[in-house]
Amino acid sequence: MAPVSSASGLRQRTRSERKESRCDLRDDAEQQLKLFIETNGHFSLVRCVPTTDLSNFHLADAFTLMNGFCGAQSLYMSARYLVSGNPLYMWWALWFPLAGCLFDFLDGKIARWRRSSSMLGQELDSLADLVSFGVAPSVAAFAMGLRHPLDTLCLTIFVCAGIARLARFNITAANIPQDSQGKARYFEGMPIPSSLALVGVLALSLLLGRFETSTGAWTPNAPLPYTGAWHSYLPGTGMLFGTFHVDVSDALYQACHIGGLLPRFFRAPTLAAFAEYGGRITIHKFSFVWLAWSMAMLSKTLRIPKP
Repeated sequence: MAPVSSASGLRQRTRSERKESRCDLRDDAEQQLKLFIETNGHFSLVRCVPTTDLSNFHLADAFTLMNGFCGAQSLYMSARYLVSGNPLYMWWALWFPLAGCLFDFLDGKIARWRRSSSMLGQELDSLADLVSFGVAPSVAAFAMGLRHPLDTLCLTIFVCAGIARLARFNITAANIPQDSQGKARYFEGMPIPSSLALVGVLALSLLLGRFETSTGAWTPNAPLPYTGAWHSYLPGTGMLFGTFHVDVSDALYQACHIGGLLPRFFRAPTLAAFAEYGGRITIHKFSFVWLAWSMAMLSKTLRIPKP
């Protein structure tokens, strides 16, 4: 019976230690917030402060902001591509998230090197990651051809999953086992910077010439650096993997006339237009990859070791 009693006592002490740890984290957060509120001055956020003040900007936060800068530039380049149709802008739109990943890597290294961290830095990191690895890649995919209503729905789910993933990370990061340097041992769910793999597929689409412009599928009408360089190896037009079509417009039009109720309130051309729009479903198969990636980011049981 002694071992059982000892194990029970160990579990009780473990629960007590976890409870005390949560209380310490809450007290620390309240103390940091108090420091932030009590710091006055127009430029108090960016002034040089001691490392004990955990509510103002630090050197690592400058690299975090550069991550957000790269994400914003990627959005602008995607917009320039839609306006001009020049694929060179699309290349810039895909390169900027990669540069953002470099800054995201450096800000963590610098924070550990200087042993400085802050609540502000953690929130900045999540917001910058959302722009560079959530919004920017989805807008780039939209610009390159994922523009059908169901495509945009999948891309929207991807962005929302990224928001939920980062919010969950902010409140659970302290509970994930850490190494001697204070670095989490694994990711809980697919980390949002992994969307660079999807950006790589978009870059491959540019190399193959399998993407769309604002006027339709790209055609090799002018020599451009890297764009369509492998077009002859994979013939075809439009986005990679093709599209999936379902046409139930005729059945939907017939269903609108069942019972004769809708024809009393709507004219036949209106019902025909509704059936034409709602009955023809088109989605790119690549959109299912974005949807699956969203589910992986939200997973709680998927644990990926940190490099």
